[in-house]
Amino acid sequence: MSIELVIGRPVIGLLLLLFLSGCAGLPGASLEEVQGRKVDIAAKGAGSPVIVFESGMGPTMSTWAPIFDSLSKETRVFSYNRPGYGRSRAGSAPATAREIAQQLHQNLLDTGHNPPYLLVGHSAGGIYVNLFARLYPKEVSGVVLIDSTHPSQFEYFRKERPLLYSMFTTTTALGRTRYEASILKGVHNEFSTIEPFPEIPLVVLTAEKSSLFETREMREKWLEFQRDLAQMSSKAKHRVVGGSGHFIYRDKPGVVMEEITALIDQLRND
Repeated sequence: MSIELVIGRPVIGLLLLLFLSGCAGLPGASLEEVQGRKVDIAAKGAGSPVIVFESGMGPTMSTWAPIFDSLSKETRVFSYNRPGYGRSRAGSAPATAREIAQQLHQNLLDTGHNPPYLLVGHSAGGIYVNLFARLYPKEVSGVVLIDSTHPSQFEYFRKERPLLYSMFTTTTALGRTRYEASILKGVHNEFSTIEPFPEIPLVVLTAEKSSLFETREMREKWLEFQRDLAQMSSKAKHRVVGGSGHFIYRDKPGVVMEEITALIDQLRND
């Protein structure tokens, strides 16, 4: 997730990363009303499929600034702030990951962004686009997961790494991330009762130098989770991005744009 779960580092560093990781603005930003909710969105460009960006837990949609404008020259791009982020009203916060995916779907339709969609999710945002693809398989043409959270990782932490699990609970029990922390702790059960991931192109990008975990054992477990995500579709590609930290699209924007544009070309030629 976008909050670093780091053992042995000061929590203050963790919080600084959380709130400073999305400080630049996005072009095409506006405040829209969707079913009585105020939703902060950014959209630019033209073409199909529509690239839909879903950020991790903590950063606002502006975190996508390194690649958003450039990709708008290729096709239509869309991002938004979940409830409680940016100018999006907290209101009645979603209670499940499914509700977040459903709200995203409604945000897209009500702002005139019709399928097909190419979903791009970072960290915890990967959970939401993963669910979106399962809920609306006929509307999604492809998915890119960027150092994505795995649906089973928090269940693993709860059972095998209670200290790490407790740290996650403690460091996220504040502000806009509070409701998401609760959602992510229960996401394993949500995935156990939903349809499988559709047979669509899937790109899984994994950070070589992810700072999520400091121990070798935990880094290997993270890589195992990443490989498992790449098993969701027979049309998947897994790439470990050399020299990159958890925010791959900021550390290596060229690599992420290369993979997304290649996928766009593939989808348009199929």
